[in-house]
Amino acid sequence: MLPRRSTFRYALIWINRINMMRLHHTPTQRPRRNMISLQQWLIIMTLWMILIVPLTAFADEALDHFNLAHQQVQQGQHEQAVTTLETAINVYPHFAEAHHLLGLVYFTGLQQPEKAIAALKRAVAYYPNFARAHMDLGTVLHHQQNMAEAEAAYQKAVTLYPRFLEAQLAMANLYDQTKQLKKAIAAYTSALKLQPDQPEVLYKLAYWHHQAGQEQDAHTMLTRLQKYKPNHLESWLLQGEIFEKENKPDNAIQAYEQAISIKGDLLGPHHALGFLYQDQGNSEKAAKHFAEVVKLDPKNPEAHLNYGVILAGLKQLDEAEREYQTAISLDSNLTEGYYNLGVFYEFHRKDTNKALIQYQEYLKRGGTDERITKLVKKVQP
Repeated sequence: MLPRRSTFRYALIWINRINMMRLHHTPTQRPRRNMISLQQWLIIMTLWMILIVPLTAFADEALDHFNLAHQQVQQGQHEQAVTTLETAINVYPHFAEAHHLLGLVYFTGLQQPEKAIAALKRAVAYYPNFARAHMDLGTVLHHQQNMAEAEAAYQKAVTLYPRFLEAQLAMANLYDQTKQLKKAIAAYTSALKLQPDQPEVLYKLAYWHHQAGQEQDAHTMLTRLQKYKPNHLESWLLQGEIFEKENKPDNAIQAYEQAISIKGDLLGPHHALGFLYQDQGNSEKAAKHFAEVVKLDPKNPEAHLNYGVILAGLKQLDEAEREYQTAISLDSNLTEGYYNLGVFYEFHRKDTNKALIQYQEYLKRGGTDERITKLVKKVQP
């Protein structure tokens, strides 16, 4: 705790205690008010001489050093701040706030986490109810991957101050990293009670409910989130994923289309939309999204292969052939590339010789299609 500039009130506390003792031991006597006995006067003088005068001087000096250190930190003078804080602590060793600030300087200013942990532990030892120091200790321990002690520090901060949102979120983030599903849901739920309209907390709850298979709860969180923040990209992506899992393609398409309306150069939703539209028989829209996938990831052989399949279905044969050949050039072991190019030559180009060449390459690479195997054996000498 901060050193006190004056402890005169402790003398008054002792006077009250003496009066209470006299009331307890001599119930028939009434203490005289506005009068100080010789015994009380001696106590006051003793406390004044022994406690008040030196502590007041020490407190003033320690606080002056603390305030100077705070200014030095604001000016980026971290080494000087450490020296100043050590001086304050030498004057007043139990100065919890000085230990706390020293820990922050070591961690954020000088990147010395071990020294920061030691200083912050002293802060909470001297002032066990220092919620902020417990939270900051948890942060440094978390940074050092000491998850068990970090969790304990965060929990202590939240216990001391249940409405400490920052500590609640820090603890939830720890559970995120350690993939403790139930604890993460509980921590984010507590944080949401403190501030109901936090988009990131709503998203995290949706994510963890989804991981737990609680899809309806996930949808509830996402709907609330999108009400507060309609352009929250990750929420639409997650909602599309959940709708796909629930086999609701129309809803999934709507969610993914909303995502790319927010950010058009996202590979994932274009890829998903290509397959969703393809499954619905909407080749034009599927081609549009596979074209975007190829544009965004031109070195991906699977992207060119998928695009080629759609183009062949749309009778855009030259473009389809080019995409198949590009896919194989990017990955010479792409078994499905040789298969699809063979089918393309056989049924679209009506060129059996070219088809057989591709089918042979397909079988060399482990292809097992029975029709292809029989066809190649039939024509081989």
